[in-house]
Amino acid sequence: MVLTQKSEWLLTNRFGGYASSTFSCINTRTYHALLNSASLTKGFRVQLLNTLEEHVQIDEEVYPLSAHRYRDVIYPEGHKNLESFGFKKRQVWWQYKLGEFHVYKTILFNTDRESLVISYSSTKPFVLKLRPLLSFRSHHLCQKWGEPSFVVEKAQNEVVVKEEKTKPTLVFSTKSGSFVHSQVWYYGFLYEEDKARGVNHIEDLFSPGEFTLQGDRVELDVRVEPALEVRHPTIDEGELSKFVVDTHNFQAIIAGYHWFWEWCRDSMVVLPVLVERTRSLDFARRVLTKYFSAMDQGFLPTGFDENNKPFYTSVDSSLWSAYAVKRISALGAQNFVFEFVPYFEKMFEGYSSGSKFGVKLTQSLIYHASPGATWMDASFEGKFFTPRTGYAVEVNALWLLTLKLLSEYSQNASDRAYFAEELKKANENFLKLFSCEQGLADTLDNEFKKSPEIRPNSLFALAFGFVDEQTAKRTLSTVRRHLLTPFGIRTLSPLDPLYKPKYEGDREARDAAYHNGSVWPWLVGAYFDSCELYDSAELEYFSRTIKPLLELAKQNNGLVPEIFDGEPPHTPRGCIAQAWSVCELLRVASRLKQKGLLGTNL
Repeated sequence: MVLTQKSEWLLTNRFGGYASSTFSCINTRTYHALLNSASLTKGFRVQLLNTLEEHVQIDEEVYPLSAHRYRDVIYPEGHKNLESFGFKKRQVWWQYKLGEFHVYKTILFNTDRESLVISYSSTKPFVLKLRPLLSFRSHHLCQKWGEPSFVVEKAQNEVVVKEEKTKPTLVFSTKSGSFVHSQVWYYGFLYEEDKARGVNHIEDLFSPGEFTLQGDRVELDVRVEPALEVRHPTIDEGELSKFVVDTHNFQAIIAGYHWFWEWCRDSMVVLPVLVERTRSLDFARRVLTKYFSAMDQGFLPTGFDENNKPFYTSVDSSLWSAYAVKRISALGAQNFVFEFVPYFEKMFEGYSSGSKFGVKLTQSLIYHASPGATWMDASFEGKFFTPRTGYAVEVNALWLLTLKLLSEYSQNASDRAYFAEELKKANENFLKLFSCEQGLADTLDNEFKKSPEIRPNSLFALAFGFVDEQTAKRTLSTVRRHLLTPFGIRTLSPLDPLYKPKYEGDREARDAAYHNGSVWPWLVGAYFDSCELYDSAELEYFSRTIKPLLELAKQNNGLVPEIFDGEPPHTPRGCIAQAWSVCELLRVASRLKQKGLLGTNL
């Protein structure tokens, strides 16, 4: 997949804010903006600087750089002057051909403070007329003219823009020219991606005035006030650093950009890879402690809302913490696991007593009655498209993993012996009840009747090593024939009547397809682990199969989207950058390279 003018780019900071748009500079989402702020709003992200109106004068000719999609027209048409574009580490750049000359534009987005520098250069002096276009609204919404009340103040080389209902203030500064205060509204921007999704897509934007910048190199600095600092200087974790929020009073892993905040489940998948790449336990310890401190009757929160209050909707998120702690301890941090053993003992008590989600233990396995309580949780107006109530295969695989952790690390011998016996019973019953012709059933009902659906969730039982070789190979064969694609693993077999080949349409149609055919890249991790344990000869075929996914990540500055369509050409969908997609592909690529099955890193 090659980057095009419609391809999206993303730069992030340690506060959870970002800059993002298309390479044509035409905003196609309400989520596109050059400066999105999250530092002062506890995760309630605010669009401040949405885009720019830019015209360059060289000699007597005036050329547009900017391009905006309105209801009936694209104006101006700066994208027609665009010659090339691309990524650098914390930058996006564009090169424009203006008559006989080139203008080079870069956006440098700072990681440790909420600010950016927009620079323009050419071999010949030029005049740049530049208007900031602002909204100061939630990144989920659109605004109409007059709704916000802006105050514009000019002082020396700075222009300050405030809005009475918004905490952050936006400050512009330049040494390259002047500013004329002339407030105007631009009407009727149309966001094509959001229109296709059936959500807000028409907006008006405010401009405080016009900058005139002159020279062969000019810059505009933009920053948020009051300025907050990150907890530590940036540690370079490469691609995963884009998802790390680390301030003095807040730590999180952003699940995906643009619209997600933090989720327990996703965080637990990402943390071990983050630790492996940074060799630092400090951030992981603080994230885990935050979740364990919010434990309620043995259950960890699904996540935290915009007021930082925990909410509880998932039966499996708590159990993913056992996955995270065990993987981290296996990286040479043996004592790390002991810090959290008391929490896992409380977790065992909570699940055993069935305090939430209609949970109960029968034959040492976990049953839950709440629909949409697993990671396949899509719903619309109370309708769950993958309810998966009963005994879910990956929930019980995670339960076995939790018992294994307790059997190895509980603080006294009698407790370890007790949990070892519980693990043995649970594992025997798991194999007896879930085994079937296709390998392992996805769910069992309250009478242990097996679901006929072919889904990828049984891979986790293999990845954790809880099945026999025969069952494992049947499962892998089923996944390979029905679910494996060049961009990840399908969530449902194409032969199933519920299968949805494309993730498109309105909210209901998209939610119906979300876990019923859409391809999820993060599942390549479980598939790799399963092959490595039970069928290592399969890994060469697997590495060839997912080559398009690896190439996409390499071309896209390490970013991997949330999902793809189930059928070719497997169009990317959902979030343009998903933390566990990036994390699991990085982990798999690293292991394939170690085995000599991959030539280069991402």
